[in-house]
Amino acid sequence: MVVPPLSEDITDSEGKAKVNGYNVLITDETKPIENAFITIGEGQINVMLPDGVMIDIDNRITATITDSEDKPVKGMTVVISETTAGGEAKAAVDVTDENGKATVPPTNIDVTDFNGYGEVDRYIVIVKNAVGAIEKAHIRHNAEVKNEDGSVKSEENISVELPEGAKFDYANRIIVTVSNKADNTAVKDMSVIVSEKAVKGTETKSLTGVTDKDGVIILPPASEGITDKDGKTDISETIPGKDTDGDGKEDTEESKTEYNITVEDTKGKIENAYIEIKDSKITVTLPDTHTLTTSNQTTVTVLDKENKGVANVSVTVTDKNKATATKSTDINGKVTLPVKSSGGGSSSGGGRGGSSGGSYISSNITNITVTDKNGKNVSVSKSTDKDGKITLTLPNGADLTGDNYYTIKATDSKGNAKADVSIILKDKKNNSANGTTDKNGMLILPASEHKAYIFGYADGTFRPDNNMSRAEAAAIFARLISEQKGEKISGKSDFADIKSSEWYSKFIGYIEKYGIIKGYDNNTFKPDENISRAEFVAMTVRFNSLFNDVKKGSYTVKYTDVATNYWAYSDIAYAKHAGWLNGYADGTFKGDNAITRAEVVTVVNKATGRTADEGYINKNLSSLNKFTDLKNNSHWAFYAIEESANTHIGVTNSDSETWVK
Repeated sequence: MVVPPLSEDITDSEGKAKVNGYNVLITDETKPIENAFITIGEGQINVMLPDGVMIDIDNRITATITDSEDKPVKGMTVVISETTAGGEAKAAVDVTDENGKATVPPTNIDVTDFNGYGEVDRYIVIVKNAVGAIEKAHIRHNAEVKNEDGSVKSEENISVELPEGAKFDYANRIIVTVSNKADNTAVKDMSVIVSEKAVKGTETKSLTGVTDKDGVIILPPASEGITDKDGKTDISETIPGKDTDGDGKEDTEESKTEYNITVEDTKGKIENAYIEIKDSKITVTLPDTHTLTTSNQTTVTVLDKENKGVANVSVTVTDKNKATATKSTDINGKVTLPVKSSGGGSSSGGGRGGSSGGSYISSNITNITVTDKNGKNVSVSKSTDKDGKITLTLPNGADLTGDNYYTIKATDSKGNAKADVSIILKDKKNNSANGTTDKNGMLILPASEHKAYIFGYADGTFRPDNNMSRAEAAAIFARLISEQKGEKISGKSDFADIKSSEWYSKFIGYIEKYGIIKGYDNNTFKPDENISRAEFVAMTVRFNSLFNDVKKGSYTVKYTDVATNYWAYSDIAYAKHAGWLNGYADGTFKGDNAITRAEVVTVVNKATGRTADEGYINKNLSSLNKFTDLKNNSHWAFYAIEESANTHIGVTNSDSETWVK
């Protein structure tokens, strides 16, 4: 008898174990996993993860199975389970591939981050709309499936399920970009299926398309649109290049036409008209509230992207009664239908539902309420310009200074929330703030969003006194730059020791192009080494200089261990002057010492003007990101960490920040 039996083992510090002649290696995306309990039975290998290790899409668990000769074992079923406090195990199953590897969750699924960025198998997928990145979209790569005879049963595609609240909208289209992970090149002709989040009792809405030469697909397509309150919409048509010599390659350039369309009748602008372009011909379908008649003719104006009239474009207008008329635009890009001399003919067509056009305020927004920070209603004066932008003016005694803020809500005539309403809020002291209402018709002014830029570990800890690696520091500054510039995090590093497959590759590549980081003489970055206090201060100064006028070299500092010829002297002097980071009581700075995670968030918060709202944090701890090793506000940097690890909306004044939500 062998005790313990050969059919079970526990992984060592290298993540390795042996069961019944099989070698088992358990890792996550960063390190081997020790103390995983391995058993074998009924033709499968079972892996029970140790306490605190979770099956996480951001840190997948991989089991590698080899035989006694260290050859990969293909087709072995592997069941990987969590250990929870209650004793119930959450399990996931995969089958080993030709390399003997089984990974959970599978690599063909991902959830987009705050930049709309996700990775599935060998592809990078970015999901956004006109407003910006779409976070928490569920992405899946579905490989090509073939029948036994080799014919294609189902083609390769990428499916995207939008998060709750993200909808298909002509005014805010969904944009999906697909590129190759290996070299960041565009993936052309990839089928993409985008669907809204399923709601019980309703049919799930989905749209399908194929990526263009840039790896981009826009849904609803850019070739169609719905006119807004001003009767306007933008449409475009892309015409692919042609193979003129028959060699199977495109010899002519792809061309793109972009049009600004306005639809109106004798009574005013027409909202909710459906516009489509195909084969360089424009079709206009009027909403149900409008008909095509000679007594109330419809005028369509076609302008190019420089707002110049486009002549000789065929325009067809149809209404709900299937009345149809066609004519080409004149020299000014205009066409009026039906022509009174001949009237309108009749052909196929169909109406699209909608509401009547008219003034923006009277038709679409009938109620705007403003409340102060105490929830008290504020009486404001209101005006609207020709573009529909609303200006609200506060009464005497109410202003936008200090920690004052106002909550604005816009609703339509039926009491429904009105999103995407542009609002300017002014006081009588010439202070102003502006913004756009969200999906709930809400807007808080003045206020700004601070996104989380650092996160804890899988076991629920933050580890404030641990040192920070150079790669982790790069990730922080990448997130901060991405937030301020409103762009995705992507880039390929030129450092010799940065592999594209590593989690930190995109972060390092991204900030490399902004000059935030510097490597070593041998062209290495050493991502896993601790970053020093001096190195982090230098990175912070470089980051700050992207957005502010940094006069480095204008300040001096007297630390006993920082000579004037020290490589980071001017950076340390600037940081001291700015109040980001001080030295020690003995008069030293200790620039070569590793910086801790707690010190990092303190420096970053000060450099970016972020100040924790301690009162709000204390009242809302249950709904905030919190960490098991920071209980009872026990650490000196507790509030600074909460500021850095929680996305929130705040009102900022000279020396404090009031969190609104």
